[in-house]
Amino acid sequence: MNGIAIRRADDTDLASVMDLLRPAMEARQILRRSEAEVRELLQHAFIADEGGRVCGFAAVEVYSAKLAELQCLVVAASHQQRGIGCRLIEACVKLARELGVRELMAITASESLFERCGFHYSLPGQKKALFITP
Repeated sequence: MNGIAIRRADDTDLASVMDLLRPAMEARQILRRSEAEVRELLQHAFIADEGGRVCGFAAVEVYSAKLAELQCLVVAASHQQRGIGCRLIEACVKLARELGVRELMAITASESLFERCGFHYSLPGQKKALFITP
């Protein structure tokens, strides 16, 4: 799609991923993460790459065989509204399936994007998550 490839991330992507994530972290669109934390996420992560330039990122953090979370979905502002976020989400869903994870969750302020990609507020017959700020 428009010269943008979705590929697995590796350690050589760390600096570019941090550059992409930093503005989103500063704007509190995603949780702040250290380089060490992002390096750990790279083992189950995907990059949107346009001619060697990182323009998108998403990762799967596996908690158990039952549950994983799609984290750090960020697409550069210059590349939004081009389907890159959906492609990254699809890659993460496929990876979670390959890893045998039964449920993949996403905590997001972009509900419509995730709903378009097949996510729902809760699984049929399942409990719902509730939060409080202590």
